[in-house]
Amino acid sequence: MTATTPRNLVLILLAVTVLGTSGCNARNQTAKGFDQAAAPTQAPAAPAASMPAPSPAATPAAAPLDDDDAPGTYAETPPAPVADPLYGWNKFWFTFNHYFYSGLMRPISTGYSYVVPRMVRTGLANAYTNFTFPIRFINSLLQLDFTKASREFGRFMLNSTLGIGGLVDVAKSDPNLQPGNEDFGQTLGHYGIGDGFYIVWPLLGPSTLRDTVGLAGDAAANPLTWIFSPFAVYDDGYNPWFWPYVIKASDVFNRLPETLENYDSVVKPAIDPYSAVKDAYIQYRRNAVSQ
Repeated sequence: MTATTPRNLVLILLAVTVLGTSGCNARNQTAKGFDQAAAPTQAPAAPAASMPAPSPAATPAAAPLDDDDAPGTYAETPPAPVADPLYGWNKFWFTFNHYFYSGLMRPISTGYSYVVPRMVRTGLANAYTNFTFPIRFINSLLQLDFTKASREFGRFMLNSTLGIGGLVDVAKSDPNLQPGNEDFGQTLGHYGIGDGFYIVWPLLGPSTLRDTVGLAGDAAANPLTWIFSPFAVYDDGYNPWFWPYVIKASDVFNRLPETLENYDSVVKPAIDPYSAVKDAYIQYRRNAVSQ
């Protein structure tokens, strides 16, 4: 075994370690939606004791219901819950991931955010998002949503030129060119494929069976796969196949300070952090599919 093999394994391990935060939705837009989706998990406020109950005499008599007004006629059916048959596995890895990132990665992330200004971190995140635009563009086409596809193409052209290779998101100033987040998991959901069962992956975080399958489609559409992989378009004999993981890990690590802030906003107020993260993830993904 050559000396390069252990070094490659170390690089891959580091990549997978940092890549895990993507399960918490590293994009700022994703993290905000994830945070908002978690709100229903908090216990509802108790009714004020000072609010008097209406007297029976003051309550108007209920009018008879027509067939069209019958309960359930127009009520929206709540979505079915996602099965959790791997609860033992999921709870174990949720706990592991929680202490790993909150214990080990948090001080590293804090030091990184102290050394690297937010403006620089934002520019690096913008550049990576711009570079991986084919993922969003192709999935928009697969969903036959040509409005989103044209928007992604327009964003890519503007940010690649006026935005200095994507470092500056100049397209965001246009209300019609707001950033999207289409992926293959959403494409599968668009065509009626359900969530499947819930699963928590080591270091990668929450997912479902559908979204796990979707990762393969996203990898196939990622330009890094075309450049560095056994399927690379150009191969000069030296093919560092691990570079896509290293680059992706660098992007996720760059976004880690903001990701941990949004993760805390979901977990800290929750009575049951496991259920809070699960519910927030499922709600966010369902909202993303429906849009």
